[in-house]
Amino acid sequence: MITKIANETYVNRVGKIQEYLKARQLSGLLVTNPYNIFYTTGLFHFPTERPLTFFIPQSGEPILFVPVMEIEEAHATPFQDIRHYFEYPGLKDPIDWMIEEVQKSYPIKKMIIDHASHSLFRQIEEKLAPASLAVDKLLHEMRLIKEKEEVELLKQAAIYSDFIVQAGMEIARPGISEIELLQEMTNLTLAKMIEELGEIIYVPGGPAGGLVPSGVRTAMPHALPSAKRLQRGETQILSCGANVGGYRVECERTCFIGDVSKEQEKVFRVMATAQQMAIEAMRPGRSCAEVDAIALDYIRKEGYGDYLLHRTGHGKGLEEHEAPWVDAGDQTILRPGMVLSSEPGIYIEGFSGFRHSDTIVVTEGDPLVLTKFPKALDQLIIKG
Repeated sequence: MITKIANETYVNRVGKIQEYLKARQLSGLLVTNPYNIFYTTGLFHFPTERPLTFFIPQSGEPILFVPVMEIEEAHATPFQDIRHYFEYPGLKDPIDWMIEEVQKSYPIKKMIIDHASHSLFRQIEEKLAPASLAVDKLLHEMRLIKEKEEVELLKQAAIYSDFIVQAGMEIARPGISEIELLQEMTNLTLAKMIEELGEIIYVPGGPAGGLVPSGVRTAMPHALPSAKRLQRGETQILSCGANVGGYRVECERTCFIGDVSKEQEKVFRVMATAQQMAIEAMRPGRSCAEVDAIALDYIRKEGYGDYLLHRTGHGKGLEEHEAPWVDAGDQTILRPGMVLSSEPGIYIEGFSGFRHSDTIVVTEGDPLVLTKFPKALDQLIIKG
């Protein structure tokens, strides 16, 4: 069992980036997005106003720029050239200082950046002049295809994603509030993760958690936990996930507290069929848009098109939502190693919402479904 990416992997990723830079005669890549910094260095941090960047030159030692408060974490990475500043905004703007340090260390003619706001891009561009600056999708493309280590971490996360749903099924009962339900099921899952994994990285969103809307609140796809108490006969959505080594998986199930009406069952079966159709379609050569159409067109054909509020799914990995997008507007062709969610939903205001979600790895053959919690209606009745 692995619980984190090996330092050697980060070094290899930097090596691939440097090959890319050499082939295109680029001076270097400045990494600014927190998830991209984690992907290239292993350093996860909570973003604040204090900038943190990673500069990868065409050849030579990369430079990790951090506020001094992050220096101890930075030394855990496999990179030796770590430079720090004291505080923001400081007597010199930290970004200006970083660019000056880069220019002192390496000749810069053409530099690329992974991500930047308009203001940050302009600031760096002006500081670099006459050298040029451009946004490049290299890291975006690298992160689309998961490596073996990443898939192993996702498999581990799936175990705990299934577990937290199981805990929710066992804890949920008429009278308990949504907030209490989420707290109890999360505590059980965290205890299991600590016992079995030992080392846990607390990333944005936490090691485990989710959303647990009940009743009419299930018709809101992202309804935050409230003090509402569960009632018999209501729909209950357990929208859960877990994170191992920075990699997040989601498992969501539509459940029912005690009784299930004929209308609840009818809509449930349409949703469940569409969700499985999307999973089966997640194969190499298909586009994200095609997968989205397969699921949502079926829901429309069954008469529930007016109750669609979102796409079929999205990429999974370091972020809760990341590329590619299983949506009509994304023509990305699926390739082995891509990881996606399948979660088409039906939301009828004033009545109920219905959504399952699984996390799937695209393979050379059949889709690999990481989350295993049962999805049949008779297995999703909460006793109460």
